[in-house]
Amino acid sequence: MDRIEPVKSSLQAAMVGTMASGSNIITSSENTSLFVTQQLIDSVSNSERNVVAIESPRVPDLMAQFRQFAMRSGTPIYQWTADEGIVSLREMDFVVPGSQRLHDALRHVASTMHLGLYLFVGASKDLRPPATGVLRQFARPGSAIPGRKIVFLDNKVKLTEGVDAFVHRIVHDIEQRKPPRLRDGRWVV
Repeated sequence: MDRIEPVKSSLQAAMVGTMASGSNIITSSENTSLFVTQQLIDSVSNSERNVVAIESPRVPDLMAQFRQFAMRSGTPIYQWTADEGIVSLREMDFVVPGSQRLHDALRHVASTMHLGLYLFVGASKDLRPPATGVLRQFARPGSAIPGRKIVFLDNKVKLTEGVDAFVHRIVHDIEQRKPPRLRDGRWVV
């Protein structure tokens, strides 16, 4: 008689893996549970790279998950928008003055002593000098400050060639794998 193995919850069966050993790209095909978990935050925070690019077709969902994670965990996570500048996701009334322009926001992150993740949603399209110069300096190897990272979040993140080599990439690919389904009394992938 066949023994039926218990099915792990979608949180336990998170399909996050690292590609080739020398690569700095992580893919995730998890689409049924939270993508923004403590494991992801630790991976981003502890990365030896200062700039992180997260590519996902579900950017609004991920932003909602980042906001919820920041409020529940107390982790300092900030979001940049051209309208408001840098805003804390924990305390929505905390806004960094004079950070509406991308260049000024990147300069603030590079010079501040406040640790945290700084999310720039859709900002890679607006990267032009002098913002690219500030980003290049921040991304330079050896200048890492643990716990302070710039995170670009978009469908497809394209950075300048001088910066792209120093980026920790995470690809949230929800179309690559589908969750198992029940067919004729058996779980199939």
